Amino acid sequence: MILYEAIKYQYPDADPQKDFELRNDGDGSYINEWHLDVPKPTEKELKAWWEESQSNPRYQPPLPLDYLAQEVAKEKLMRKQLEHQCEHLTNELKALKKEILLYKGERES
Repeated sequence: MILYEAIKYQYPDADPQKDFELRNDGDGSYINEWHLDVPKPTEKELKAWWEESQSNPRYQPPLPLDYLAQEVAKEKLMRKQLEHQCEHLTNELKALKKEILLYKGERES
């Protein structure tokens, strides 16, 4: 069991710099200081939180590489859409130019 993770699972906003202090003197980790406005957890509670955290993990933000891959995929899709729009507008402009030249009685050069 990892005490830090068990405590952070139950109290995600707890700050280890001011709310609690863990210690290990060679016989395993323990809570040395507890400053939260709730009773200091028992060994049984800590173990239950740890087990729950392992079977029901909290949201983990995507790794930077995963995030970048998603952003690149979005950009590729956007670029493809813009290219399609540009091609469509180019064809529309060509059609308008033909109509104008036809109206003026001129030929396309």
